[in-house]
Amino acid sequence: MTAVFIVLGVLAALLVLLFAVCGVIFKQLVWQNPFPTPKWFAKFIAGAGAPDNYAHDMETARKALDALPIETVWLHAPDGAKLCGHVLVPKKPNGKLVLACHGARSSGLGEFCQSAPFYYENGYTLVMPDHRGCGESDGKYMGYGTHESKDTFLWVNYSKARFPDCAIFLLGVSMGGATVLMMSNHADDPAIRGIIADCPYTSAWDEFSYQIHTSFHLPDFPVLHICDLYCRIFCGYRFRDASPLDAVRCAKKPVLFIHGEKDDYVPTFMQGTLYDACPTKKERLVVPGAVHARSYYTAPALYQKTITEFMEQYAGEKV
Repeated sequence: MTAVFIVLGVLAALLVLLFAVCGVIFKQLVWQNPFPTPKWFAKFIAGAGAPDNYAHDMETARKALDALPIETVWLHAPDGAKLCGHVLVPKKPNGKLVLACHGARSSGLGEFCQSAPFYYENGYTLVMPDHRGCGESDGKYMGYGTHESKDTFLWVNYSKARFPDCAIFLLGVSMGGATVLMMSNHADDPAIRGIIADCPYTSAWDEFSYQIHTSFHLPDFPVLHICDLYCRIFCGYRFRDASPLDAVRCAKKPVLFIHGEKDDYVPTFMQGTLYDACPTKKERLVVPGAVHARSYYTAPALYQKTITEFMEQYAGEKV
């Protein structure tokens, strides 16, 4: 009998430990302020690396933004949350507005600091929201496109009211790419002319599952299922709810899909799955040599040419 209690005690302790470990993983995945990650541990994460000099170059680009006339604006969501955004109005507007959505744990200025001068110098009005749980906006956690897509429609309304003559293009990188694709099935507004999705995942579940298998050689169960349970309890959504694939199947606007050829964080094959599912006019660009969310950094001229041609093609086309 004593042996049975010992076994049960050990099993209970292991179960508590499992839920505690999953709680830490959940915090790292979703919560606003994750625990510091040791550099040695980051080496296990597939595709987590960046090109040499990337951090230095982006910091230089971020400081250079101080020379541009960037405005800080605030919106109030229906639930009372304060949402911060930054707006860059060119001296000679070309009639096109880019609503740019950043990736997880980034910010509008942080994500687009390198490309912002291009938009400004070429006449594009640039609106860069900070998603909830990121940047200066309210919020404790990220939704991987669930609440971000709803909030970005508030920025669409803001853009229409302030710049009523602009054709709006939704641009997103990584989680931002997922966000704009999750808007694609509700993008009825004729002011929205097209969507540019840079390295989005098919769903948050698929992305986390890929990392568990690729980085740690583990099955989804039980870790991913327990993390998903935490997400439902504390955040009100499931990882499978963050599904650009489900949304893009009913897309209503032209879509340009961009992905890095060497993206091993959100694997490049996910672009093919999303592209094949999209029923509207669509184009794709795979950037040679680019890793995750570094396509603009790796090949700025190619990136600029591709998105310029896409926006020129659909700016006058009201769908």
